[in-house]
Amino acid sequence: MLDKIHGLVCPMVTPFDEAGEVDHRAVRALVDFLLANGVQVLFPAGSTGEGPLLSIEERKALAETVLDQAAGRVPVIVHTGTLRTDESIALTRHARDAGAAAASLITPYFFTFTDDSISDHYLAVARAVPDFPLFIYVFPGNGKHDVTAGLLARLRAAAPNIVGVKSSNPYLLRLQEYIAAGGEGFIPLCGVDGLMLAGLSIGSRGQVSGNANVWPELFRRLYDAFCAGDLATARACQVQIDRLRAVVQDGLHPAAFKAGLALRGVNGGRVRAPMRELTPPEAAALAAGLKELGIV
Repeated sequence: MLDKIHGLVCPMVTPFDEAGEVDHRAVRALVDFLLANGVQVLFPAGSTGEGPLLSIEERKALAETVLDQAAGRVPVIVHTGTLRTDESIALTRHARDAGAAAASLITPYFFTFTDDSISDHYLAVARAVPDFPLFIYVFPGNGKHDVTAGLLARLRAAAPNIVGVKSSNPYLLRLQEYIAAGGEGFIPLCGVDGLMLAGLSIGSRGQVSGNANVWPELFRRLYDAFCAGDLATARACQVQIDRLRAVVQDGLHPAAFKAGLALRGVNGGRVRAPMRELTPPEAAALAAGLKELGIV
């Protein structure tokens, strides 16, 4: 299914119910909403999905629900990164056995690690699942650590099942360096929505967009326009994406995505503490902004 990993990749929000538990019925409905509106790859339990706030067993159950509801319609990349190498291996093995197309792992966070420590972590996971595709998930803003192009090249050479990168580094040059370092068959994915069109123009295979939870059609429209060579439409879509980013604060609060979904008639659920819900003024501003954009 690696050849199908392209286009619009959505890191799904995770709906929680009033008791703070994962609402699996809402997860299933969200899967159907996203696929009906153009999402080409699903990505549960990432930062948008509040993955680090889930227990290991909750993450396994979430992956199983998403995979079951997707039912092979699109590839599913499960986020399996944790602070601990043994837990990352356990989650990655589970994702493989549950039928995921690949796993993506954020760099170990909180502590300060050397490049050698990060390399050892990824290689331990890769060697535990040698036939299962892995993506390096680089998000310096959340994961604390960057991954240089040189380190990526080392990892790729040592573990052929490291097949791609999800880059949430705001510097386009870094994505370009990853593309060069990855070589033939590598799958670079851009994780910065303000760089979607720019990323595609230099070789990104797709956009990993948390904002697409709210308006997936817009991101799919940009991707399709780019593939068709319609740059005028693609540029217009990028302008709209940047307006959307401002309205939902680019995912600063996952509650904004969930509130946006609710305005579209989709149950995005609540957030899990210590995340917070939107204040009434924030919710009103969000509703007004989405109405102005024509989404609701």
